[in-house]
Amino acid sequence: MTNEQERSPVFLTRVRVENYRSIASCDVPLGPLTVLAGPNAAGKSNFLDAIRFVRDALGSSPGRALEPRGGLEEVLHRDVSGRQADRFRIELSLSVPASTIPAFDATYRLEVGVRPGGDDFAAVLRREELLVDGMRRGDSFLPELAGEHPVDWRDDILLPRASRINREGREVFAGLVHTRFYELLTPTLRAVDDTPRRSGSGPLGENGEHLPRVLNALSSGHPWVKETLDGYVATMIDNAMGLDGVEVREADLAFVVGRFLGADGQVAKVDRRALSEGTLRLAGVLSALFQPLALTGDIPLVAIEEPEISLHPPMLGGLYDALVAAARNTQVMVTTQSADLLDNAAADPAHVLVARDDGSGTLIGPVDEAGRRLLADGVLTLSELLRSGELRPAPAPAPGGEKETDER
Repeated sequence: MTNEQERSPVFLTRVRVENYRSIASCDVPLGPLTVLAGPNAAGKSNFLDAIRFVRDALGSSPGRALEPRGGLEEVLHRDVSGRQADRFRIELSLSVPASTIPAFDATYRLEVGVRPGGDDFAAVLRREELLVDGMRRGDSFLPELAGEHPVDWRDDILLPRASRINREGREVFAGLVHTRFYELLTPTLRAVDDTPRRSGSGPLGENGEHLPRVLNALSSGHPWVKETLDGYVATMIDNAMGLDGVEVREADLAFVVGRFLGADGQVAKVDRRALSEGTLRLAGVLSALFQPLALTGDIPLVAIEEPEISLHPPMLGGLYDALVAAARNTQVMVTTQSADLLDNAAADPAHVLVARDDGSGTLIGPVDEAGRRLLADGVLTLSELLRSGELRPAPAPAPGGEKETDER
């Protein structure tokens, strides 16, 4: 374990996914920073969405979480012959830091599928359990243990209710529902924020909502972090000096303003409507990484889809440095198909998970042995492996895994 790993927070330590969209099966470890790299349509977003599904289901129900995803039929994996699975399973291993109770390790398993004997794709819970330090805690839904008795199939899950009386369950639930998954949209980043202002600092919206308020909260509450963020902007955008959130309190509005060095050597303010897409997206990425709730650990995981979009290749070295720095405060995951993002001295094979579709579905794993050998011998760099198509995932672990326990 490196010194960085020792001091950096890791909330999700391992993710297992079965039969979710293009992923038939994967079992991967995660560190403080995970860069999920691979070509377009390799299944990178499906991996993030599996984790996000758990978050969404905990906030509503599996059925409601499936609705914006097109329903259960759209999510269940199909093999190369077209045969469709009848259930999917997501298992998250967690390291929960000390807060009101001592730190502990946990595993949360959620399995959703077709009602046995049903003739439609109405989603039901097929399995749910929480293990704390290897022991089952709280109520579990294990219908296969019901024997010949009728099973009361359900579309709601137990953890939100169990968390009211189970301290460990409460910490697991709180951590999972506060994870954030970003797909930043330029029109949203550029827009005036006219939502009512709240006391305290809220999170950056997952499409970039509330960007000006987050920038303003950093300026007032964490000025040294705001200076760092502006430093990244100045390094990566020509003539840029920083980006600010301006709040008009009497109208309860907020908007983004850029600061740029003019030809006369004076700093000029640039209206949000004149800011480039790359500048706005960089502001969104940096604000997601360094927002106040990520600095304090209240957001235990920040995941960003393709943070390099609209950024010129020379900017991407600074972006990778920002990812490394942010991972000292919160766990960071990003997807990328950009070899330029990996063209950085800080890019470490230990950060990288590789996604690749071999024709039968998505394979996800650490860099394979051949790639690691090429890296160790100095023959190719990470960026050259990705650019040449030689960045491949290591084979998945043999089926089996941890033995499930009935202890309570």
